[in-house]
Amino acid sequence: MPTFRKLLSGGRSSRPAPIFQVVPGQPLTTGYFLLQVEPAIRHGIAELLESNPRHALTELALIAYLMGMGFDYPTAHVIVEAWEKDDILLAQGILTE
Repeated sequence: MPTFRKLLSGGRSSRPAPIFQVVPGQPLTTGYFLLQVEPAIRHGIAELLESNPRHALTELALIAYLMGMGFDYPTAHVIVEAWEKDDILLAQGILTE
């Protein structure tokens, strides 16, 4: 199984990975997926500068998870920000301020 770093660098394995299409004419390549998560990555980096690393990574992971479930970035971001204000999650230490 190729490593993520090898995929990013364009390294080839002995057999090419299959390309699937969800949207007609749009192949699902590594570049396509990276473009989809780029807003979440930028948000995570901005959060790292403003808050503690655990909080930033938790928020980024939740946004990415929701995006993987089919939500677009703006919707996933709004959902996670709403969870951030949930007193129960804050009390349990799941999302820290």
